[in-house]
Amino acid sequence: MRSFAMAAVGLAVAFVATYFVFVQTYVGQIVDERAFAGAADQHDIVYRLTGILLVSVPTVGIGGGIVLTLLIGGITRRPKHIVVAFAVGTVALALAELAKHVFLVRAQTGATDLLNNSFPSGHATVAAAAAFAVFLVSPPRWRPLAAVLGGAFAVLTGVLLVIDQWHRPSDVVAAFILVAACGALGGIALLAWRVPPADHPARRLSLLWWIAGLSAVLSIVAFVVIYITVEQHGSHRQIAYAGGSAAILAVGSGLAAAGNRLFRRIS
Repeated sequence: MRSFAMAAVGLAVAFVATYFVFVQTYVGQIVDERAFAGAADQHDIVYRLTGILLVSVPTVGIGGGIVLTLLIGGITRRPKHIVVAFAVGTVALALAELAKHVFLVRAQTGATDLLNNSFPSGHATVAAAAAFAVFLVSPPRWRPLAAVLGGAFAVLTGVLLVIDQWHRPSDVVAAFILVAACGALGGIALLAWRVPPADHPARRLSLLWWIAGLSAVLSIVAFVVIYITVEQHGSHRQIAYAGGSAAILAVGSGLAAAGNRLFRRIS
């Protein structure tokens, strides 16, 4: 239980730090906006395709997530896991909407006048919450596969949200962190509910750790480039876009791998 509590606290701190850096500071807003502008330069066909796909995210995420969660949880006889999975998704989405529309505001730093506060992304929250729900109700031996597929779905949704100009990269990253924090609290709930340990713990996902690490490095390099050229307005937009996409991939992959490890001994 201690590991879940530490994860929840660490993720909460990461959420707050992401907010202050990318929503409250001039440099952070510049990094986000150049990535946002760079994404707008994508080919028109890609842009139209992303719009079509994103319209389906709530249906696929909520509808498909509910169906798969109930189906898998019912077949494997995990009623407690189903309850916790739905609770995590509901709380995460409620917090995301309250944070974006009620509690958090975007500082007027002069960096940009595009959009109001969009932090965190509701669509990315739905995608990540659906992925987590299916992951949680899956048997331990299948959780690595669920983590990979669910993480891929969430990351793809996040990148498409940026390309289609619905959200900035930090909005997506924050949504992933928020769902992960709620998921860690869900782990505490399962342990408190005395869910038995797994007979055969899930295998680790080393490849996802490598993907997360390499993507994080690329994202940091892009951040440094934009930081150095912060006064060169509109420059290096494609670098910023690549860095923002890499950040989404790094956080999505890292959290999928970490979640698989954190829940590997829970049945």
